[in-house]
Amino acid sequence: MRYIIFAILITAFQFISYSQTSTEDYLGSWYTYGSNHRLNERFSINPYAELRFYEASSNYNLAFVSIRGNYHFKKNQSIGFGYAYLNIDTLFEFDEEPNVHEHRLFQQYTKYHRLNTLKLSHRGRLEQRFQYFTSNSELQNRFRYKIQARYDINKTLFLVVSEEPFVNFQDQVFHENRFYTGLGINFLKNSQLQIGYLKQHIRKNNLNRIQMGISIQTDARKQNTIVHL
Repeated sequence: MRYIIFAILITAFQFISYSQTSTEDYLGSWYTYGSNHRLNERFSINPYAELRFYEASSNYNLAFVSIRGNYHFKKNQSIGFGYAYLNIDTLFEFDEEPNVHEHRLFQQYTKYHRLNTLKLSHRGRLEQRFQYFTSNSELQNRFRYKIQARYDINKTLFLVVSEEPFVNFQDQVFHENRFYTGLGINFLKNSQLQIGYLKQHIRKNNLNRIQMGISIQTDARKQNTIVHL
């Protein structure tokens, strides 16, 4: 199984060589921070932040911050409710246009389970996106489903592969898809670092992104049970 996932990882990185438009010609970057704080048997909270660039470390694209509360109604299942704020630069290489601001509400269902040596997670999320442009504002609704597989190589290293299609309730229905594959490192007891490749198809663009993220888990229960993001 580890060789199959490794082959997927190598294949995904080969996609970087294909490009069509100006934004597709650049290898952009996403830097993320996520944390899961388990308060008790039933409740947890998830602060999250993200910074995106059209290039490796320049040409600002997007800033994203969110907070989510979760209710764990079963050991491996939960529902969550959250809020996010986004500041979006929609233009590549040009800064004369004001940024788009978005306030987002979302609701999600998450389930974790095992398939042999793989740790699988499923997430279905509904989003209400209140977007504010220069001359108008609008409300957009969409649904996104993410499936992720994690394989632990050893106590320190693990591999992650995920797929996330988006369904828009306005205009172009299938307007976005994200494929991610990466390597994770457990560098502290409750902290992880992930470095990977993200293939983002959004509208008519196929974007290649390097994603680097840190995640932290804390647990206030007497018996620690880490819930991975």
